[in-house]
Amino acid sequence: MSASTPETGIHILIVSAHGGTRRQLEQGLQSLGYAAFSCPDGEAALGLLKQRRLDVVITSTELLGMSGLQLTRTIVRIYPHVPIILMAPNPQPGEVGQALASGAADLVSETMFADEMQSVIQRNLERKASAAKRIISDRADVLLKAIRALTAAIDAKSHHAARHSGRVTQLSLMIGARLDLPPDRVVTLELAAQLHDVGKIGTPEAVLTKPGVLTDEEWVDVLKHPALGGAFLAGVPELEEIATIIRHHHEHFDGMGYPDGLQGEAIPQLSRVIGVADAYDAMTSERPYRRAMTHAQAADELTRYSGTQFDSEIVQHLLAALDQGVQERKAA
Repeated sequence: MSASTPETGIHILIVSAHGGTRRQLEQGLQSLGYAAFSCPDGEAALGLLKQRRLDVVITSTELLGMSGLQLTRTIVRIYPHVPIILMAPNPQPGEVGQALASGAADLVSETMFADEMQSVIQRNLERKASAAKRIISDRADVLLKAIRALTAAIDAKSHHAARHSGRVTQLSLMIGARLDLPPDRVVTLELAAQLHDVGKIGTPEAVLTKPGVLTDEEWVDVLKHPALGGAFLAGVPELEEIATIIRHHHEHFDGMGYPDGLQGEAIPQLSRVIGVADAYDAMTSERPYRRAMTHAQAADELTRYSGTQFDSEIVQHLLAALDQGVQERKAA
């Protein structure tokens, strides 16, 4: 490979019984920056697939031993993530369906030059990336549904908190919209808000369902839930940030909160968002030992404790979002 040619990081295996075709395509792809390898038959190809990471396989339909179609079916069964480009001496329309049915991603001419093959390779890598994104999106959707089911179970432990997690999530997202958070931060906020009370799984049910005012000892049990929730999720690498957000959603802006006494900007921003949303929903929800506050009363409480318990900017965003919602409903 030329020293001036950039390395793409893409590993390609070429399988062809024709040495000249094999070498020409291999050298051409190497000159374009690909890590290209070649072998003469299907058995050797399967051996190479076991030994090294390969991103694309290019194989002739006509091979000694197993055919290119047989090789394709075998690779698709064992390595379904690897796109396979079939080459035929003179591809016919009827061969396209046969190639696709075998699991191949493309059927091209065996006389194709490396620069032409490059566009085919990139097209199939883009297809693969797009499919992977769909799979990730689908998995994220399943995860979110599972989280919603889990939070419904958490809320069900206390009849006082029915649908609390969902309301806190909606309030948090209203604040997030006014903060103009990027899409990935919105997703993180949504998941953290849904799970903010997950630590209550470790709170005695007698405490969660108690109809009256809690004793000091019972409050100690309740105050453990942010740290417990963070600990539950901290062992899952994908949820480490969410675990941190949950751990700190009861910290106070003046450093007088729990569990770690963080202060001001040291408290994660999304923790501060959830803290305000959680407090508003708690104040405006009915409890056996007190009546729910009106919106105006809860707004006064949030404003009174802005800069001490709550981040004043986030309080302003929530109250503005709620007022906007009221105005929009009046105008409808």
